[in-house]
Amino acid sequence: DGNNLSKLKESQISAFRRDNLGFVFQDFNLLDTFTLEDNIYLPLVLAGMPYKKMHDRLVPIAERLGISALLKKYPLITNPKLILADEPTGALDSKASDELLSLFSEINRTGQTIVMVTHSVKAASTAGRVLFIRDGEVFHQIYRGNDTDEQLYQKISDTLTLLATGGDRR
Repeated sequence: DGNNLSKLKESQISAFRRDNLGFVFQDFNLLDTFTLEDNIYLPLVLAGMPYKKMHDRLVPIAERLGISALLKKYPLITNPKLILADEPTGALDSKASDELLSLFSEINRTGQTIVMVTHSVKAASTAGRVLFIRDGEVFHQIYRGNDTDEQLYQKISDTLTLLATGGDRR
């Protein structure tokens, strides 16, 4: 958003993180002394949002995630511009993984950017762009274009094979 983070005060950086970034971790990373609802509300409380507005935002998201009955574990409530997801499907079964990836696609279509680190070809095949990192540098990238998930899956698999066999594809 045009902000040079190196020139901001720590309090401004914290506010930027709170207002513009979302995080999805492989593990829950919840505060165990808070209910799920309180964990979800926390960034909004820090932003000074009134309870009614927080509650009105939570209800449809909880329904979409299918966690309404669990609210007394999934902080996507802040509507961040950027979601950083570290192996988000790593601890999930296949059904929950599919649901999360579908939710990510839906969220992305509404304008939120998702940066997902994953070793899962299936998870990567739902993305619009896939970057392959080798030795800390971008080795190759694939754009979805008009490819289906299955076609992108095959392109990713082919690139991983090339990467594993020492090929160079820049």
